[in-house]
Amino acid sequence: MTRNSSIFPFSLLLALILVGCNGIRPSLSSTATPAQSKSSGETIVSLTFDDGDADNFDIEPLLKANGLNATFYIPSGLVGTQGHMRWDQLQILQADGNEIGGHTLNHIKVEGLDLESLRHEICDDRQNLIAHGYIPVSFAYPFGNYDQQAQQMVRECGYSSARTVRGPALIPPPDPYALGATPYIVNDTTFGKLRRYVAETRKSGGGWLILIFHHVCDGCDFFSVKTDVMNQFIPWLSEQQSLGHIKVLTIGDVISATSP
Repeated sequence: MTRNSSIFPFSLLLALILVGCNGIRPSLSSTATPAQSKSSGETIVSLTFDDGDADNFDIEPLLKANGLNATFYIPSGLVGTQGHMRWDQLQILQADGNEIGGHTLNHIKVEGLDLESLRHEICDDRQNLIAHGYIPVSFAYPFGNYDQQAQQMVRECGYSSARTVRGPALIPPPDPYALGATPYIVNDTTFGKLRRYVAETRKSGGGWLILIFHHVCDGCDFFSVKTDVMNQFIPWLSEQQSLGHIKVLTIGDVISATSP
């Protein structure tokens, strides 16, 4: 009995020390932005549009009217070509608070590329965007394909993050150069399904929901979202944000808030 009674106070003391150490963490994160912790219960939604399709510009008035911003991943070598946005349209998007990110120079798969080709597609793309007055910090891998060499090149070229097309997004991200996202939004995706994506994220305790859009049109492409769906979804997102249920942030804003 004497031996057991001597161990108990030590065990209790050790437990109190561990609890005390763990207790420090909430006080450190309490001054951080809400995006920094999934455990805070906040739901962050990021709207991303890939490829710089011309019909993406049609969403600009809707975003602006509802006070929301999105991240547009642009293959700068295609700007101004048939079916793609022009530089002046990208300037309007940026002036309204949207983020312009990189998506390679010519929208090609970077997985398996040699170093020289990687540097050309990723670094030259970023420098081209910079030369036109943008400050690109976010990148998206075309088709979601990448390898370790591509990740390293994205980092070396000066980007702060890179988005894939698979897996959940976590806050803070364990690897900002492999951000997960929901599956592609395609032409049969309904307003109800988009709403469920948000609701399920909230129900699971909050977190970061990254949505990937391509064309905004009616039946023009499999990788598209119907105009009417966006006309319902964007105002609904804005309403949810005004109610304090979610926050809509660009990729760059989230990464900036969660960087050490």
